[in-house]
This record gives sequence, C-alpha cells and structure tokens, in this order.
Amino acid sequence: MRLYFLSHMLPLNRTPHFALALLMGMTVSPAPAQTGMGAQPQPGNLQGSDSTAQARLSAGTPPALSLEQAIRAAVENNYDLSLTRTETEQAVNARRGGAGNFLPSASAGITHSGPLPLNGNTPVTTVGASADWQVFDGFQDYHGYQRLKTQERAAGLSERAALENLVEKVVLGYYDLVQQKQRLSAIAELLSVSRERARLAEAKLAVGSGSKLDQLQSKADLNEDSSTYLNQQLSLEKAKVGLNRLLARDPAIAFDVADSIPLQTTLPLEDWRRGLEENNTSIAAARAAKTSSAYGVDQARGAWLPSLSTGISYDAAPDFLNSTRTRAENRNGFGYSVNLSVPLFDRLATPTAVRRAKLSLRGDETRLRQAIDQTAADFEQAKRQYQTGLLQISLEEGNLQVARLQAEAARERYKLGASSSLEFRDAQTKLLDAESRLITARQSAKQAEAALQRLSGAMIKPVPAGGE
Repeated sequence: MRLYFLSHMLPLNRTPHFALALLMGMTVSPAPAQTGMGAQPQPGNLQGSDSTAQARLSAGTPPALSLEQAIRAAVENNYDLSLTRTETEQAVNARRGGAGNFLPSASAGITHSGPLPLNGNTPVTTVGASADWQVFDGFQDYHGYQRLKTQERAAGLSERAALENLVEKVVLGYYDLVQQKQRLSAIAELLSVSRERARLAEAKLAVGSGSKLDQLQSKADLNEDSSTYLNQQLSLEKAKVGLNRLLARDPAIAFDVADSIPLQTTLPLEDWRRGLEENNTSIAAARAAKTSSAYGVDQARGAWLPSLSTGISYDAAPDFLNSTRTRAENRNGFGYSVNLSVPLFDRLATPTAVRRAKLSLRGDETRLRQAIDQTAADFEQAKRQYQTGLLQISLEEGNLQVARLQAEAARERYKLGASSSLEFRDAQTKLLDAESRLITARQSAKQAEAALQRLSGAMIKPVPAGGE
C-alpha cells in the first residue's frame, strides 16, 4: 500500500512496519490490561450473578484493541481511502503522460499504392520512417503540464484530507466505545446496588421490619436497572459493529477497548489558529485546484498564438518489393519539413475555451475563500467546545465526588433503617447522572481535540522514509 503525495509528503508504508505518526494529543500506548466485560454484574435473578461472571471469565475475554491498531487497520483496509488512493494514482499517471507532449513522435510503415485502373502502370511499394517535433505551440504543452502537476498535488492533498478524516473518525469511534463501556460500568454499579437493596427489602419483609410496598418497589427498580443495563450492552455492541465496519473487517469480530479517554490540556491553540491557512489540508487542496485552473486559462489562450513544427522522413522502394522499372521511377532518400501555422479563425473554439477556463478559475477562487472561512469557523467552534469541555470535566469531577459521598451516606442510612427507599434510590440515580455527565464531557472534549488537530494539519505528520 502506498500513498502518493507530491514529493512523497506522507510516505506511509515503505516498509512492512506501520509508519503513520499520530500526533499530539492522541496518546497511543500498548493496550492496558482490560477488565473483561464478563466481570460486570449481570442483570437477572438475585442469585447466581457470581457464577455467571465466572463462566464468562473462564470462556476468555475478547482481545484488546488499541487505538494504534485500529488506525492501522483502517488505513490499510478502509474502502473510501482505497478509492481516494486510486484517484491520486490516476492524477500521477496523467501528469506522467503530460510529459510526453514535449517529446518528438516517430513512426515507420510500408505503403503499397498504384493508379486505378492500372493501365499498364506498375504499383509501387515503399517503406519509410518519419519523426516530427512540435517546436512551439503557444506554450499550450507547458501550461498543460503545469496544470497536470498541480492537479496531482491537489489529488495528493485530497487524499491526505481523506486520511485525516478517516483517522478522526476512528479516534472518535474508538473513544465512543470507551464511553459506552464506561456507561455500562456505571450502570452495572447501580445494578449491583439495586440488587443489594432488593435483598435488604426482602430480608426486612421476612423479619417484619419492612413493608411489602418497599419490597415491590425494590424489585421494580431492579428490573428497570436490568433493562437499562441490557440496552446499554446493546448500544456497546452496535458501536463495536460500527467500528469494525469503519476498519473494513468482519463486523462480528469481538474485541475490547481501553478504560479511559486521555485528553491533552495544553494544546497550542493560538499557534494552530495563526497557521490555519498554511497548514490546513483542505485549504491547501483548494489552493492547488485554483492554481491548476489558472494554468488552464493560460493553456486555452495559447491557441491564439502561432505554432511551429518540424520533421524529417526517409522513404525507399526496396528491390525485393518492386520491379526494376519501379525502382528507376522512384527516388529513395531523406526529406525534411518545417511548418509554421498562424491561427486566423477557429469557429470561436478558442474564445469559448478561454471563457470556460476563466469560469472554472473563478469557481475555484470562490471555493478557496469558502474553505478558508469555513476552516476558521470550524476551528473557532471546536476551540470553544474544547475549552468548555475542559471546564465541564473539572466541574463534573467535583460533582461526582459529592454524588458518591451522598450515595454512600444514603446507603448506610437505608441499612440502618434511618431513611426511606425513595431517598436511597434518589441518591443512586443522582450518582449515575453525575457519572454520565462526566463521561459526556470527556467525550465532547475529545471530539473537539480531534477536530482541532485535523483542522490545524497536526493530525498526521510525515515520517522518515525508513518508517522509523
């Protein structure tokens, strides 16, 4: 697999080793030891949860998938990226073919001719070779070649942009799985507490210190939490299928992900903002497309200028192909030609081509300005989302600590009979809400971080040719 970028801007895979450098903020480390999903408390009956978890653990936990492994698989297998690579290779092939316009052309052939009717005249068989060279064509070939070069560069930049978008999607998909896993763990914790509460309510009812209403409510809450756990498990499995599809592999492949979402809290946002127009891949691609259109205008205008071509030829009537009389009547030897052509009227073809090229240039200029403005707006939105996300994380971490203390206090009070089951349930619900808000804040900040890295051109960075 190879990515074509102008001057090999991104030599991704020149060795069997993975040579994609993930940038700042994406901490890629060996997959940590995972807590298997089978170790989570399971919904269902009040008894037997430990045996169920033990059975799943004995069956073996799914293999861990690190972020680096996920990105490697996506870069190697993703279908959209493969199609983009093909488009880049087509642009490279077109540019190589454009260089042939500067070279002479040569041909050789054999001709057998004679008058009709024959009238006693002898047909003539000749063999010959010729070479022709376009000396000057109004710089059309030059500007055409420059246009193909910039189209190649634009295609390479478009491929790089597709790669950056793919890496961002993999990062967000991977950490969405981490988020789903964290939510499942939080719901499993709530489910475990609900199971304990149901046992206590049943025990109190058995000894006459509890009420039937409290025991029924505890069962209803346990069933609700069990259903919530199953729904979250389903969401987690759906997210795994989605990531497998993005990596272009069997959607049924089972795997586990990391337990946390790492964040960079010191991104060079101002430096990135100042360098957007120079470093953003989409802007660079739009600029290359505009340059290509400018060369297209010059190429079209070249049809108004004179053209000069020259050539040499050699013709002969070999003895073994012609009679003696024929050879005497035909002269063998070299010849040359020089042709100067001045265009006078081409039925408005050139003015139409020039206007068409100018309209294309104007459209590309508009798209470049649009790309600059859109990138600046996207960067500003992502920047604010990132900064707000960091503040929310700090706030929700404090809220989570308070909610844990409240839940623990309510739990102890309920065991002692000093509080109602409603108070106990309310404290547990608030704890789950606090955990969910923190998870959401982390995921939101990670999304903004990835967007900032892509927009600033820092998502992918070149690596040495050796892939080290």
